[in-house]
Amino acid sequence: SRLAGSFDGPVPVLIEHAESPLHLGELSSVEAVGPELFGTVRLTEEADRLVRRSGAASLSVALSPDLSRILEVSLVRRPRVPDARLFGGGPVFHARWPGLSVAPEVARLVGDLLREGRLTPAQRPYAEALLACGQAVAFDGDSVPVAALARALLELQPPSALFAEVAPARPADDSNLLLPEEEAFYRRYFPGVELSEIARRRAR
Repeated sequence: SRLAGSFDGPVPVLIEHAESPLHLGELSSVEAVGPELFGTVRLTEEADRLVRRSGAASLSVALSPDLSRILEVSLVRRPRVPDARLFGGGPVFHARWPGLSVAPEVARLVGDLLREGRLTPAQRPYAEALLACGQAVAFDGDSVPVAALARALLELQPPSALFAEVAPARPADDSNLLLPEEEAFYRRYFPGVELSEIARRRAR
């Protein structure tokens, strides 16, 4: 896996991909085994107790824009990959991300589309799944691979700017985007984390 090969040092453990004054730990090593990615997550004693008490053992990985490097891992309540979890014992856990490995040619294409503005970060996992699909569908009277149709569709997208300069505005309080039980969960187990930041990142 390219992700395992490019891993060059510890990356931080966050909560819902939001920066926090809490030091939870780090992902210290990564290994690819077939289509799955395994890692070693070292948590602080306080974070270990929080994880055990809260049951927040699901994981999400944040990748660089070109999908080549792991930037951080986060403890999340609703992981995009359902089986991505911590397992093991003590403050040192093992992490497993089934099917996280992306074929190099798919990763390169998706990276190009992101840089060109033909694809948004939120659309990335769906594009990867379609471009890696090995099935075919009926199209224009013929049987055409799903990956070929997806590539044609994405490459026909007009490029657009992902960022624009705007006047400064007061930051909105997005904490009301969380469900009441989610807000109670984070306030109880992770009191040092900004709920509005978690809600903003979850809404992307």
